[in-house]
Amino acid sequence: MAWPGSAAADEVWGTRSERLVERSHDIRLVLDHGVATLRVRRAVHNGGERHDQALFWIDVPETAVATGLRTRGMLHGKPHWFEGDLLEAELAAQRYTELTGIGGYYPKDPALLSWRNPTLLALQVFPVAPQTEKMVEYTLQMPTVYEEGRDHLDLPPLGTEKHPARVTLKAAHRRDQLFVRGEPVGHGTQLTLDQQVSLSLARARTPRIEAHLASVPFADQRVLMHLDVALAPKLSTIPRNARVVVVLDGSRSMSEGERKAEVATARATLEHFAAPKLGAKAEVLVFDHKVEGRNGGLVSVRKAIADLEHLELPGNNGSHVDQALTRAGELLAGSKGPRRIVLLTDARTRDGLKPARLRTLAEDSRAIVHVGIVGEGSATLQRDDSHPWAEATTTTGGLVWNVAADLDGDRQDHRAVFEELARPVRLDHVRVLVPPLADEHVYVDESMVEGEGVDAFELVTEPIAHLRVEGELWSTPVHETVFAEDEDNRRWAALVFGSELLGELSEEEMMPLAILGGAVSPVTSYLAIEPGVRPSTEGLDETEGMGMIGFGAGGGSGSGTIGQGSVGLIGGDSRPEFLRQAVRDALDDCAGPGRAARVVLESTLDEIVHLDRITIVDSTDPTLTRCVETQLWDLELRRDFNDEWRRWVVDVPAT
Repeated sequence: MAWPGSAAADEVWGTRSERLVERSHDIRLVLDHGVATLRVRRAVHNGGERHDQALFWIDVPETAVATGLRTRGMLHGKPHWFEGDLLEAELAAQRYTELTGIGGYYPKDPALLSWRNPTLLALQVFPVAPQTEKMVEYTLQMPTVYEEGRDHLDLPPLGTEKHPARVTLKAAHRRDQLFVRGEPVGHGTQLTLDQQVSLSLARARTPRIEAHLASVPFADQRVLMHLDVALAPKLSTIPRNARVVVVLDGSRSMSEGERKAEVATARATLEHFAAPKLGAKAEVLVFDHKVEGRNGGLVSVRKAIADLEHLELPGNNGSHVDQALTRAGELLAGSKGPRRIVLLTDARTRDGLKPARLRTLAEDSRAIVHVGIVGEGSATLQRDDSHPWAEATTTTGGLVWNVAADLDGDRQDHRAVFEELARPVRLDHVRVLVPPLADEHVYVDESMVEGEGVDAFELVTEPIAHLRVEGELWSTPVHETVFAEDEDNRRWAALVFGSELLGELSEEEMMPLAILGGAVSPVTSYLAIEPGVRPSTEGLDETEGMGMIGFGAGGGSGSGTIGQGSVGLIGGDSRPEFLRQAVRDALDDCAGPGRAARVVLESTLDEIVHLDRITIVDSTDPTLTRCVETQLWDLELRRDFNDEWRRWVVDVPAT
């Protein structure tokens, strides 16, 4: 059964009156590399006749952490936002209780934001004066996921059925591009979060290798470490004014299929230099026992590609690779632009032609030299550092590759595969070093494609001195070294409370991390206090909803859903069935068999302390609701209801 409002699970109500209702729920979301910040502003209106307490159950997205609270009041006759302080959870709850109590010579108006479980927060605000609106704001932070050159964030529905959150999107930097469900949108775009939405951010400027490190000691031999490495969406560009010589092996040792694969590979490579604005020129040399230039010298790339459309390699004898490299060097002599040589062959050549000789010729050309060892099969390009000729290419910045081209394949697919012969698109031989930890402590693939990222979030035993990323673009070594920054330390000290690492922390260990990160946690809460300008000192007594106030996750407190989609329940616990049957019996007695209902109640030990919500599906009859309520108030809980405080959501399906 789909319950009303199931798409958005927040709950908002008043302690004293059903006439306290939510009026608005607005979020300003700022997306940046690595983190999204959601500033959530909510307003409630008290249509009742007495000062009331507004209570919120806030379902937060997985991984999200609350890092701020403020409440709007009056100061010197003008609206003013009062910032909350992060306090130890029990102290914050105690102060809230004192500030909302009856009497008091100097009335204060507090708001309390506390932790219930990793995806549930409680917010209490007192007082909301009769016939007035009250506004409160809290801040959430969420980590993003870096993939394919963008930072990604998936948001579930947020808010209530009546007031789903309205989100205004911003990028941290004006020139960055925002996307919603993969489509570009402008800054200030507004969304209604009544369904899941995927957001992403493409930054206008990105370092080739970007790395961040957090290293937070918080106990003896206990250090919180977070690192992330992100490669730019494009690690390189096609150079302007390049001079490119493609050298094709036309010898008999290559099969007809391999020779055709050579031509297809050459064409796909040159297509990346073909745009007129690049100003590139090219020549194609064919060698067997001699070397032939197809165009008589360097010509426009488009002309060289057109000639390849008509080229059939002869399959003659001889593999004079050295002569071909010498000729290529002569063609490039005097060129002022970037130089490239792409040699495609089966590497079957005379025994006297040693790699050292090829290395000398390659270096003399002053070009970046790639050698492709051609075979048959699907379109493939893989570097081969173990090939004997690798020493001839790596000193120039180039590589030896294993190459295959699908002769029946799509031409655009070939172009994508062989782009890497035109420019580096990945970082190879990657190492992520975090001394003093051993190298193997950080697991990372040996090769990372541009636009890819890697991160690690761990508890380690020693502070990290620095983070060093090493790798190769083609065969050119590159590296980046970064140190832990205060901003990253604070951010990840907070975000640990939305991560799986939370279960590895004791309450004593949580406290320094929560304080550093400014995060709501099992041991910390935010308390915002206004000076208090109401003429009344009317407060809440112990029977008016104070059972909601909690001290975080300690003492067995928590919440659970009983019925379809149950969460938060311990295996073998029979209490949910006990409550479900009790609601079933009450519903059958009051409405007859077969009806469906949801009851939200709270218990302290074996007492029902609060019947929060009774919803009978397809019924708005208040008499029926009161009947069920009366029977549930008569219910005797068993002695195994022993939580200091617990919230129960009991779903009874239709039969």
